[in-house]
Amino acid sequence: MLEAKVQAEILRLHFGGGVGSRRIAAQLGLNRKTVNRVIRRRQVLMGRTSASSRVSLLDPHRALMERLLKDAPARSAVNLLQRLREAGYRGGYTILKEAVAVLRPREPQEAYMKLEFAPGEAAQVDWGEFGDVFGEGTKVHAFVMVLCYSRKLYVEFTMRQTLGALLRAYERALRYFGGTCAEYWHDNMPTVMAEREGSLVKFTAGFWAYAGFHGFKPVLCNPYSGHEKGRVEDGVKLVRYQFWPGRRFTGLADLNGQAGEWLEKYANRREHRATGKVPELVFEAERASLRPLRAEAYDTDDVTSARVDSFHRVRFDGNTYTVPWTLVGKTLTVRGDDERVRLFLGVREVCAHGRCYRTGQDLENPAHEEGLRELKPGAQSSWQKRAIASWGPQARRYLELIPGGTRSLRHELGELLVLGTVYGPGKVEAALGELLGQGRVGVVHLERHLRLEHEVPIAPAPLHLSDPRLEVIPPVPDLQSYDTLLLDSREEEKPE
Repeated sequence: MLEAKVQAEILRLHFGGGVGSRRIAAQLGLNRKTVNRVIRRRQVLMGRTSASSRVSLLDPHRALMERLLKDAPARSAVNLLQRLREAGYRGGYTILKEAVAVLRPREPQEAYMKLEFAPGEAAQVDWGEFGDVFGEGTKVHAFVMVLCYSRKLYVEFTMRQTLGALLRAYERALRYFGGTCAEYWHDNMPTVMAEREGSLVKFTAGFWAYAGFHGFKPVLCNPYSGHEKGRVEDGVKLVRYQFWPGRRFTGLADLNGQAGEWLEKYANRREHRATGKVPELVFEAERASLRPLRAEAYDTDDVTSARVDSFHRVRFDGNTYTVPWTLVGKTLTVRGDDERVRLFLGVREVCAHGRCYRTGQDLENPAHEEGLRELKPGAQSSWQKRAIASWGPQARRYLELIPGGTRSLRHELGELLVLGTVYGPGKVEAALGELLGQGRVGVVHLERHLRLEHEVPIAPAPLHLSDPRLEVIPPVPDLQSYDTLLLDSREEEKPE
């Protein structure tokens, strides 16, 4: 039977400190079943002692034990056993370990203030990792957002934790709740926090811009302070232990479909363990406190630039994607969302691929090599000229004229092929006809003509002022006053 001191320590930790049996067993070096027996009976039992067992073999060495533990509180029971053996201890290891669990000095448990939130005041956000679910070498992550007041939960699964993936999940979460809170609390995730020195926090430019767009305040929890975002950590645990076990998924879309159904049927309709209330019912009162969403959509794409290599490919997200071979050497803008990777030359989209979340893959479109095999065997200038000449008579006429000037033939041929890829040979042929009709040559003039003819300028959204007092409408001018001034000046000019 355990010593009375050890039993009392188990009861103190469990009922006084709220510590679970698994943690108590690890802390005291005991079997978990033994700890559970003491917790179930809720009392300290005093076992019968015989004359031969009243004096423990450890008793003569307790003073030395206390001195050793005071000198080094982290000293292990094995280390103590070695020292006590040198002092003449002949007892066993188990009784020593039980005594150490009672005698070792312990740091007092930290007390926390209970966090309370008003309706619409705050939400908490975190990621949870769920491993390589689909066997493709890529981990699946769960984005979880919890409203602090109602405890209503949103979850979706992604294949990345990039800023773009975070913002796309954010957008869907805000639409799910139908509005925004005043604050959003996060841990120190790298897509949100750029730098931190104590209480000084610098947010990443991308997330700071997003917070400004929606008008909420981003908040970073203190490091190693899980109690500050306990609501969302409980949400991640709920997903891990109530939604996840025993499920099978055919893909990411199926996974998110099952998660959405679970949210509606179970997660937000359960009786919350901490509040004793149903989150969906509490949210009906909280909904009115959320701020309305903006009508404009926020650009949540992953955006980068990439140079087209000699194999007419660009690298993005650990993979390579082909582009039309005529764009070799050009720098393109690459934009990726959840499903597609789109490539732009300037503002013109030149091609698109389905997004691949495996790494080290080569995504190829055979159409991007059309014409390359037929033209490549000759010299470079020869195959470029043949490709351009195939567009029509205006292109052939242009090729006859440009050698007579001072323009770089290599630059002209390369840019013509690019314009043919972006706008299509038919539109370039027609534009060349108009350009030659004006007596002009040069791809600079040709590109300007094509942009003016075929690109719609992107106008910014109209600005709406939040305070109606700032809306200043100028008065309509009275044009008769100008007529009066004109007539008066004419009267002055008349000879007397």
